[in-house]
Amino acid sequence: MTTDTLTANKSFRAKYRPGALLPALAVAIVFLAPLLVAFNTSLKTPAEVLDVFSLPAAPNWQNYATAWDQIGRTFWNSIMITVPGVIFSVLLGAIAGFPLSQIKGRIGFIIYLFLLTGMLVPYQIVQIPLFSMMRGLGLHNTIPGMWLVHAAYGVPICTFFMRNFFASVPRSMFEASLIDGCSIPQYFFKVLLPASTSGLAALAIIQSRSVWNDLLFAMTLTSNDQARPVTVSISALTSGLQVQYGVLMAATLVSVVPVVISYLLFQKAFVAGVLGGSSK
Repeated sequence: MTTDTLTANKSFRAKYRPGALLPALAVAIVFLAPLLVAFNTSLKTPAEVLDVFSLPAAPNWQNYATAWDQIGRTFWNSIMITVPGVIFSVLLGAIAGFPLSQIKGRIGFIIYLFLLTGMLVPYQIVQIPLFSMMRGLGLHNTIPGMWLVHAAYGVPICTFFMRNFFASVPRSMFEASLIDGCSIPQYFFKVLLPASTSGLAALAIIQSRSVWNDLLFAMTLTSNDQARPVTVSISALTSGLQVQYGVLMAATLVSVVPVVISYLLFQKAFVAGVLGGSSK
């Protein structure tokens, strides 16, 4: 074993000694405990559910089949709502955030604050006029209608995020691109956006979680499984006189799979984006 290898091993042990990992392990257990309890419950029969921490006598996988029968259609609806809704909102936020990151002084700050007021408006205030508007446009109980709503309400937070991210990009890159003959649209689409993949990925994960978990707009603007997302179907599982908790936990776990997978795939970009692009 070479001297460099020994040095590296000593450095690794010093940095990741057991005492330093214990807090992280404790936090991981706290966050994983509800998922483990939910998974355990999802494999139980109705008679076994009452003892929360006991293991099932035999895994009842039928709960997952029953859950899929009840939420399968709306699960795909959620995917068809979330993917375009996130793409539109992130793109609009990036387009709005770029000029705001370039405008200096009081005017830029006033415009920035004006756009941020959209984050302070409670959704409940606009439920009735939004319902009337969507019905008048013929978009009530349609998936494109849900795209429009989530894109519109995602613009403030997306603009806020991307404006701050673009502000961290050196202005010298913008000036060098102009000297090389790039127009401003060419710089934005061919230089800035490819250089901001970490910020875009982080924002996409944040926005996808918001759209996927939406229940208020889903209950207001959809009326059947033609466009209803999975959150409404899961909510319906708790509205009966007798709740099947095994099926409910199975449906819940199935519904979180896409968000967890998206985070695991883009976790490095997510961390870099949340840190403001410091790793660029």
